[in-house]
Amino acid sequence: MEAEARISSLSLLVSIIDRPAEALAQVARTPHLRWIWPTSLCMASIVAFLAVAAPHLVQMAREAAVLQLSFMSAEQAIAAQEQMERFMTLPMIAGGSAINSLLGTGVGWLIAAALLYFGCLIAGEDLTFGQVFAIMPWLWLPFALQGFVQAAWVGFTGTLITTPGLSGLVATGNPLEDARNLNFALLSRVDLFALWHVVLVYAGLRGLTEIGAGKAIGLTAIYAALSLVVHLIPVLIGRAFAFSG
Repeated sequence: MEAEARISSLSLLVSIIDRPAEALAQVARTPHLRWIWPTSLCMASIVAFLAVAAPHLVQMAREAAVLQLSFMSAEQAIAAQEQMERFMTLPMIAGGSAINSLLGTGVGWLIAAALLYFGCLIAGEDLTFGQVFAIMPWLWLPFALQGFVQAAWVGFTGTLITTPGLSGLVATGNPLEDARNLNFALLSRVDLFALWHVVLVYAGLRGLTEIGAGKAIGLTAIYAALSLVVHLIPVLIGRAFAFSG
């Protein structure tokens, strides 16, 4: 155990690529301060993306607001525009996006850890929630890399990625319609970074438990399906409010 504790987290960042099951098992066995590097990378990717994307997000918000106002009466549009202008400044958009991203990451870790923890319990494995939660920042490294890649894309091209993943297959070009489209939301989560995340989940199950490959694949598939359902909840809420309005 002492020898494992001396293995640096930086070396585990390399091992997560070529020996993910072993690396995640070591994180679970010696979790003390193991969260610092992956969490820092996740936060840095959020900052890097917003540093270049915030002005574009403001412009997108203004365009969406204009589209929404076009469906209102003149009196309603004037009143709504005054309210919208207060929240469409660069500091408000950047700050709000940063808070949403950080909270979303934290909530995502809790949900993912709960799904894997209870899945392992049902499968008869003896794990603690702390062991499962310890590997969450490491399972999110693909999304940290995704943030850096998207930041580089925005900085190089000067445009946002408006159809992430495979969502371009069903995109209509209307941001409001796409935001309420379940197929768009579902396909936007399908990309190489999400696939790498799922592979790490499988590796974590094999590294932390004694389950075989077949059962690990099954649990990983269930986790992936439930994760997609969770990401559809905001879209379903938005659709409900749209239809009620």
